[in-house]
Amino acid sequence: MKSLSNILRRSNITPFERVMALVHNDVHKEKTGKSILSESDLHALTKGWYGSASEIKEYNKYIHVAQLEDTMKMDAQMFLYRSQIALLRNQRVLDSFISRAERLRGVYDQSFSRDIHSEDCVRFLSEHTHLRYKKTLHLYTFYNLPKDIQDDLLLLDAEVARDDTYLGDQVFLYEQFKNGKTLSKQDKNLIISSIYSRMYYEGAKKIKRSTSEKDGFLLHVFFAELPVRDLFQKLVDDGHIASNKTNTDTEEGVLFLVEEYARNKNISIEGLVKEKLSQWLDDGLFVNEYSPLFMSEQFNTWNGDAKKSHKELFTAWYTELQKTKQYFQDLFDSKKLEKGTVENEFLGMPRTIEMITGTSLYACVEDIDFVKEYKKQIESLLPIANVFLFIEKHAAPAKNYRTLCEFKNIAQKVSSTFDIDMTEKYSEFINSYREEVALLNFSSNRLVDMATEHLYVQESLQYVIDIDESCFALNLENEGDAADIVQKYSDEFKKSDVIN
Repeated sequence: MKSLSNILRRSNITPFERVMALVHNDVHKEKTGKSILSESDLHALTKGWYGSASEIKEYNKYIHVAQLEDTMKMDAQMFLYRSQIALLRNQRVLDSFISRAERLRGVYDQSFSRDIHSEDCVRFLSEHTHLRYKKTLHLYTFYNLPKDIQDDLLLLDAEVARDDTYLGDQVFLYEQFKNGKTLSKQDKNLIISSIYSRMYYEGAKKIKRSTSEKDGFLLHVFFAELPVRDLFQKLVDDGHIASNKTNTDTEEGVLFLVEEYARNKNISIEGLVKEKLSQWLDDGLFVNEYSPLFMSEQFNTWNGDAKKSHKELFTAWYTELQKTKQYFQDLFDSKKLEKGTVENEFLGMPRTIEMITGTSLYACVEDIDFVKEYKKQIESLLPIANVFLFIEKHAAPAKNYRTLCEFKNIAQKVSSTFDIDMTEKYSEFINSYREEVALLNFSSNRLVDMATEHLYVQESLQYVIDIDESCFALNLENEGDAADIVQKYSDEFKKSDVIN
């Protein structure tokens, strides 16, 4: 835009330029508290001039747009205040529920609970909860085994009734080796990739605030019978890596030596690890060393001798697992249950997880333990869903946020007309509202914590559901219409024949 001084020097200032100069002055004064124009300048631009009827009409048209934007700004601020008050009121509801709730009871004693139908709570929960397919398959298999087999498996792995990792690794190795002890290149690469994915996580570096490759490795984990720590120790021993300054009794010390070794060979630690695994598999890893269960005739475990040999236990497990897989497949084929996928992240690495959908579990009429437990958990979580849906309904975050954004969009059109940014205040309103919603979401996260704690501590469950934590957060990006006041201003600006 031409500078104000250049405009004011001329005697033939157009009505539009007069209004534009006034708008620029107002915007500058709003930002800095100081006026660009003197009193005489303001007088010359307003009362100190006389124009023709057409000039006065044009002046009034543009001054009306400027004044309308100013009024809109005040209404946007009032709308922000009302929206924030609604958030604060609902914050009190949430805090009261969290502080008074005991074992998730008590919310139905509150008058506001009647505002949300139980059917809506059930629908909300079933759409945002599920059972992990692999874990459910594992647990159903375990609980269908005879008690003596279960007890022996618990001696092998104390976490077997909760975690499918150990036996899952054993099944994986069996299916790679079952055709003989010689692996195909494809099978070998699959084993190497599986082991590596167990030991390396990109997010571990973020936790340690490091960019070094070595800090993404977890040495305390296992793959089947193989401790990852032993793999790295083998790298140190086979490479004859030694240092008087490094303590190889610690994980950090071993990782430091392996990092130095990889640097000297001009290779990444990943490349070094995978190369060593390939050589070790050729030399008898999982055959002569760290033999999996299906190759072992022994009875010993870390917790005492089992009644059946490792091989017998694995055979019993694998046989029952195949039956369970077929049973589940029949449920899916008959549409009694539905399978889906969900994306999540573990230590910075995205994972796609197969799951049994909550909606199909709640609708299922089969007499199945995990279906009954799923429904029991949904009933337990109804109070939490009730209070969240109440807050979402009455705080109306998406609608209010959309309204503030639409105010800014209109102001942007006015800005283009007068060649100056008039949206700064609207951006402040939007940011202020986002901050208030973030505070409420911080408290609503407590709902998920309460739910998870209740399911694990208060209930006696075998099949604990997974909850989509993001569902218990007020989402500003949800689609929705803005408040009617935005349309009112939009129509008013269009009448001016200045703003489209």
